[in-house]
Amino acid sequence: MSKKTPLHDWHVQANAQMGVFGGYAMPLWYPAGVKHEHLSVLLSAGLFDTSHMSSVSVSGADALDLLQWCFSKDLAAGTGPRGAPLAPGRSVYGVFLDPRGHLVDDAIVFRLAPTDFLVAVNAGMGATIARHLAVNAGGREVRILDLTDRLGKIDIQGPQAAGVLGRDFPGLLASPGL
Repeated sequence: MSKKTPLHDWHVQANAQMGVFGGYAMPLWYPAGVKHEHLSVLLSAGLFDTSHMSSVSVSGADALDLLQWCFSKDLAAGTGPRGAPLAPGRSVYGVFLDPRGHLVDDAIVFRLAPTDFLVAVNAGMGATIARHLAVNAGGREVRILDLTDRLGKIDIQGPQAAGVLGRDFPGLLASPGL
């Protein structure tokens, strides 16, 4: 039996063609059709239920230091167009590596506040990444919490995504760090 995201019932009511992905019942396409949805994202913007992805909270005085140690991107420099540190409200894509340099998982690290981060990883990888961070935490002052199946998440992508967000959430794109 597959798991359900918080938006599952909405997808079913919207007549989505459902399938199983990563152990979750997920929408594959809607009545408008795959071609229409694909072109919408390429030319405008589209929403995606990404609640099946795992999330890990990393917070505390040494959260940045731990992520610097475990994540492939330098969060203190080089994440923005001018090599600026990762600012609250911003995110960056990279990977977690094991001590031998092998890939554990790719991830997006969001900086929510100076000492609070949210890490989005692939479905089923929350416990693995939380454990990886805990093993590498050493004596650092950090709290690591696997939030798998406790959050709903929607992503928007496409060339008009920022415009849609700006229209529907006035002031969001003018927030510090965005």
